[in-house]
Amino acid sequence: MPEFAYTAVDGGGRRVDGSAIAESETALTEALRAQGQFLVRLRAAEPGTIDLSQIRVLERVNRRDLIFFTSQLSTVLATGVNLVEGLKNIEDQIEKVVVKRVVASVRRNIESGLSLSDALAKHPKVFNDMYLNIVRAGEAMGRADRALEDLVKQLEWQDALVARVKEITTYPVIVIVLLIALVTVLVGFTIPRFVRVYQGLSAQLQLPLPTRIVLGVATFFTTYWLVLLLAVAAGLIALQLHWQTDTGALTMSRLSLRIPILGELRRKLAFSRFAHFFGAFHEAGLEVAPSMALTENLIGNRYLARQFHRAVERVMAGESMSRSLRLVGDFPPVVIQMIALGERTGQMKRALEDVRLYFDREIERTVQRVSTLFGPIMLLLLASVFALMALAFYLPLFNMLRAVR
Repeated sequence: MPEFAYTAVDGGGRRVDGSAIAESETALTEALRAQGQFLVRLRAAEPGTIDLSQIRVLERVNRRDLIFFTSQLSTVLATGVNLVEGLKNIEDQIEKVVVKRVVASVRRNIESGLSLSDALAKHPKVFNDMYLNIVRAGEAMGRADRALEDLVKQLEWQDALVARVKEITTYPVIVIVLLIALVTVLVGFTIPRFVRVYQGLSAQLQLPLPTRIVLGVATFFTTYWLVLLLAVAAGLIALQLHWQTDTGALTMSRLSLRIPILGELRRKLAFSRFAHFFGAFHEAGLEVAPSMALTENLIGNRYLARQFHRAVERVMAGESMSRSLRLVGDFPPVVIQMIALGERTGQMKRALEDVRLYFDREIERTVQRVSTLFGPIMLLLLASVFALMALAFYLPLFNMLRAVR
């Protein structure tokens, strides 16, 4: 659709200059009239000149940018400021060019008549499905500001978790890089030359087992590296294509829940989201069935969402929520028991809040356990590789010295 630059006046007679994307001049006129503005002048927007200082080849919208934008947008909606004006103010505060362009595009799309969620959906690389589903759910219950507040908390939690993981993995990563460099030098240059000297000393001397293992692995990779590279590339492409299908996405989401510790963490995150957003919908006055239908898109795991959809169908058929979740499986007993208690006592909001708090604490414990186990496991792995390299290098040396004597 074409982009227009326009001049309009509002109900107070004030001049308003702006730009918007619309199908035609008539469509833009009607959109402005719906906002209480009257078109005065219209022209096709001219493409701006390219400022070389603003070109950012590798610049991306990161999580901190998304947190800032979401926080500011939540404030705009909570205070009742006009959304277009609020987005313009946010745009003026942002210095990062790529973020400014995204906010400007969202603003123009809203000016052209799109909803907030539809305008955000125009930028899938910035706003993922989870983000969009939460915004749509907030629009459905008339509390988009609260949904954005929840998003800010989730994004900040994710940012803190990523920072924590980076802090834990920085030292092991440095050690791994140095160890890879050492192994490359030993396996590619030092050990093969040393073995030739060793075998030239006496044909009857046999290489120790660790040395034979290292040489066999090195020979295999140097001989078939191209085949291995092509096989890995083909496997990744096939996996990616399979993942894009419904069956593949369902299989991968189910397998992701079976990864030790990490799968447990993903499952607890999904149940925490379920309790939080279902509780928000229940508090907003929505019925159980439509609330569950909206929550289905917010769980964040395709397999658990499908299981939850089966529960939604049972609820629509007249069964209780706790019984429906029990019959479909995959939902822990603590969730079902708390929901059943909420159904009996009429305190569903409190029951769901208890579920959310329970899983939030469990998530923190799981993250703590992962961070505690990661260091020793990595050190054990690195020590094993280093010991193998040391044995592969020094055992032939000792044998050769013994033979010389």
